[in-house]
Amino acid sequence: MNLPKFILSSFFFVTALSAWGKPASAEKPNIIFILADDMGIDSVSANNEAMGPLKTPHIDRLISQGMNFTDAHSGSAVCTPTRYGLLTGRYCWRTRLKKAVLWDWGNPLIDPERLTVAELLREQGYTTGMVGKWHLGMTWFDKEGNSANAHLKITDARYKKESAERVAAVGRNIDFTRAVRGGPIDHGFDYYFGVDVPNFPPYLWIENDKTVGIPSVPKPKNMYGTPGPMLPGWKLEDILVGLGNKAVEWINEQSKQDKPFFLYLPLTSPHTPIAPSKSFQGKSGITLYGDFVMETDWVVGQVMQALKESGQAKNTLIIFSADNGTAVPANFEELESKGVDLRHNFKGRKCQIQEGGHRVPFVARWPARIKAGSICKQTICMNDFMATVADILDVSLPKNSAEDSTSILKLLTGEATELPNHPSVVNHSLGGQFAIRKGKWKLIPKPRVQLFDLDADPKESKNLASTHPRIVQEMTETLEKYKRDGRSTTR
Repeated sequence: MNLPKFILSSFFFVTALSAWGKPASAEKPNIIFILADDMGIDSVSANNEAMGPLKTPHIDRLISQGMNFTDAHSGSAVCTPTRYGLLTGRYCWRTRLKKAVLWDWGNPLIDPERLTVAELLREQGYTTGMVGKWHLGMTWFDKEGNSANAHLKITDARYKKESAERVAAVGRNIDFTRAVRGGPIDHGFDYYFGVDVPNFPPYLWIENDKTVGIPSVPKPKNMYGTPGPMLPGWKLEDILVGLGNKAVEWINEQSKQDKPFFLYLPLTSPHTPIAPSKSFQGKSGITLYGDFVMETDWVVGQVMQALKESGQAKNTLIIFSADNGTAVPANFEELESKGVDLRHNFKGRKCQIQEGGHRVPFVARWPARIKAGSICKQTICMNDFMATVADILDVSLPKNSAEDSTSILKLLTGEATELPNHPSVVNHSLGGQFAIRKGKWKLIPKPRVQLFDLDADPKESKNLASTHPRIVQEMTETLEKYKRDGRSTTR
């Protein structure tokens, strides 16, 4: 049974007092989580010697100043499920979204009573902000105040013939003067600025729970994205730079306050639309996609610089990661013809169950507690963020929360180099295919049983299932147990 949030508030407040003796804002680190969009581990130059002329100097510097995880995984090989897992500490395949993502005008995926990491931090005295891409659904209202999108099925999308008109009608019926519900503001964030999805309507900024302006014109046909209402003058090239500038502005504002802050910064890049700002177009000398990767890296650098200039760097935990692997629009073949190999170390891409679909960069810098230049080989999942935050703050999570989240704090601080009791990490593809990890072993149970030794065969070329039947059985049983139990953790 879910506890009312006011009870959770009291629980966390009492826990904090008992743990610290008094409010301890000065001892609590600021926390920033930067989430790139469609950027696999091979898209960071410090992780991939075959990136050639394409470099990510700011992310590389973050790696040199913190801890680099070489076996980190997003909760899914696609967008929405990973974001759900990051904010809730729970695999998204436990929800009604069993595969794919939320589409145009999707309904809220996070249940109102589901505890999020933003709510956890706010209860611990943090100011919480989000700048960027939401993609977890919102409730939009018509002129009568009724939900305009409640009738949509989770599979409805504008690109599907059978649901195209039903989805299009939603956009025509929305009263954009009304506040939206089910977005970041309703899930623990004090402030929000960003877009729902850059290639879905409405094409405009959303601030807190209101659109910034009224989308009164249709998106031009020659602009990337599904059809729908747009704010006059909206430019895709302004999105990433706008998010970077807003993030810096928010950090600077919070640095003047006496409360710790949490910033969730899910970028829209280098996901399509591939739309670098004018100042970055042509900068890589490779492709427009290369320019976009460079601008993504630049935003990371802007955040690092803001922390330095505001004096907040030492006691700020900053994490950079990505929601899944690199996507087809990167045009792997064209990049390779120009000396950039984004498939150098791992097989697969976004959407797929192979490592390239979900093995992502994961870098953590916290000068006060993380040793610079350190490397961690432990298999982890982005879901682990929520339990790690709770561990940092020395608070206990309610049992009906973060069911698939395990603290990695001991890894971050160097107290441990591995976590033998860390649950097996479960991977999930666009089509709902599962994989599970146990040490060096990776099992893909269906549709054909495949077992790989990733230490010896990181590109998953030699199926060892027939020669290791006992390992196949044990890992299959573990996966089924996780599904059956509703959790992978034992707390």
